Amino acid sequence: MPAPSADAEAAAILTEPVTGPSAWRASDFTGEHDWTVVLTPEEIGELQTALTVAKSRGLPLDRLTVDDFPLPVLGKTFEAAVHDLEFGRGFTLIRGLPVETWSPEEARLAYWGIALHLGTPVSQNAAGELIAHVKDYGEGEVTESATRAYRTRSELPFHTDSSDIVGLLCLRQAGEGGVSTLSSSMTVHNHLLAHHRELLGLYYRGFVYDRRTEEGSDELPYYRNSVYGYFDGKLSCRFYMTHYIDSAVPKSGIPLSGIEQHALRVFQEVAAMDEHRVEMTLRAGDLQLLNNNVVVHGRSAFRDEPGRRRDLLRLWLNTRHARDLPEGFAAFRHGMPRTR
Repeated sequence: MPAPSADAEAAAILTEPVTGPSAWRASDFTGEHDWTVVLTPEEIGELQTALTVAKSRGLPLDRLTVDDFPLPVLGKTFEAAVHDLEFGRGFTLIRGLPVETWSPEEARLAYWGIALHLGTPVSQNAAGELIAHVKDYGEGEVTESATRAYRTRSELPFHTDSSDIVGLLCLRQAGEGGVSTLSSSMTVHNHLLAHHRELLGLYYRGFVYDRRTEEGSDELPYYRNSVYGYFDGKLSCRFYMTHYIDSAVPKSGIPLSGIEQHALRVFQEVAAMDEHRVEMTLRAGDLQLLNNNVVVHGRSAFRDEPGRRRDLLRLWLNTRHARDLPEGFAAFRHGMPRTR
């Protein structure tokens, strides 16, 4: 039998459960040590040396290469992390980066050097930022149609980001809250297949999302993206922020049907089930890495205190082992176009 065409496979709905390490459940872990890599003093020393080398180059970030940030030993730790992200459970936590000893400029430079060992960073917004601060900018709530979610202190429901990999380096914890929650989107799909099969077509068809004022003058202020796609024998997920679906309606003129609203609620409920989700509280020096193809993540609301203002550095990147995805499945996978 000839292989199905790309169009036929792209239209396929996976009707068998996903197996393997990416389809994990909470009971597969006994504690945070199962996903945490603690840097050794020797690895931290190598990181400091690499930072000194990179500083001596005096180059802008986008001109640095891995040779400008040499990590002969720690680089292997990052190679293992990439393997876990692409072929394993889809998330990892690297603990012990000495952020307290770094200036803000040094933290950005060190983070960029690490990113070069992980893959290729891509733009995160219309301003072309490659490293963005995730903190409360005081711009309002995530429900407001001109506000990007990462710039608020709001609770964030389960979602993915645009690139394959998202990295969050914690510089400071919040005074209260900001707990990170993860769930396997492969396990969510397995649950939907078993209990809500009638909704699967909606997820494969996708939803319309608000560009949140980051479109160019000749672009529509909204776009459609599928939640699930089955390509080349692999299931992939992109479940962008549901607030962006709500705020797209007045811009697109395309109302959400009752069954679509139900499907969005069901996805969140399944991801949040105790047997499916894990939680972690990032502390200073923690680097959380997630694969958006197989993991969805959320966050509890947080509250800052004087001297304890939550601040994380975010990177979007794609690894050298990234899966093939057809054009149009994961909007802005290779970066947000610069329009400002």
